Amino acid sequence: MNTLALLISLTGLIVLILGITVYFYKLIQNKVPKTPIGLLFSIFVATTSAIYGLYLSIPNEIINVLPIAVPAMLSIIISSLFLFMFMNKKTPLGNIKVKIGDSIIPFQSTSAQGHAFSQEDLKNKRILLKFFRGSWCPYCSRELTMFDEMQSDFNKYNVEVIALSGDSVEEAMAHIKRDNLGLTLLADPQLDVVKKYGVEHHKALGADSQDVMTVFGLPFPKLNQLKFKSMSIPTSLLIDENGIIRWIDQSEDYRLRASNERIVAALEECFNGK
Repeated sequence: MNTLALLISLTGLIVLILGITVYFYKLIQNKVPKTPIGLLFSIFVATTSAIYGLYLSIPNEIINVLPIAVPAMLSIIISSLFLFMFMNKKTPLGNIKVKIGDSIIPFQSTSAQGHAFSQEDLKNKRILLKFFRGSWCPYCSRELTMFDEMQSDFNKYNVEVIALSGDSVEEAMAHIKRDNLGLTLLADPQLDVVKKYGVEHHKALGADSQDVMTVFGLPFPKLNQLKFKSMSIPTSLLIDENGIIRWIDQSEDYRLRASNERIVAALEECFNGK
């Protein structure tokens, strides 16, 4: 066996794993970089190491190449997946059917508890209405957890958080239990509400919310679950007690969401500390 080739191949895989770990640690800290230079560098190192390791192992017999090929192929497959996801990070903005100053559009949905829910349930309440991709999405999961952690900030302005996705009622309830969420989740499996508000991403890379893995404390769909499907564009609406939309935030890159500080600033601007 070519020991140098094996060492190079393993080193590349280790560098990649470290890069991914740091990237998702930043996600947990709500500090996802717009351009993940560290992760992209680790992908470059891993891919280069894999190719070079395979090149050095070519003269060896198949049985001696396998220990080198396994980490090398893992590096190439994982790197390709991340690069593919980054290439599909953009969301199609511009079709939203509400603007600041508009009244909310009437809708009907179902809560995670199976109860009918509509705009009537929002009367005389200040609301942060969040459209999110689904409970399979690690970025959405972390954002909703952040909202829970910000409960004192929302309480200060008497704002209730309500989040809606294309998940089923059962998936929404499983999401609440998994992430120990205190906010209200709404199920919109046919995307009726999403379409009414014009926040549909017609063909995005995603998954269903069944049987997801948990890594770094975050949900991840299994590779065989990934597919292109319709889902929500991550969108936040601040709505006052009169049903008027006071603030809109949409993500042009599904990985990037409004920070704690930006949301607090929006609450202050919309409700003037009242």
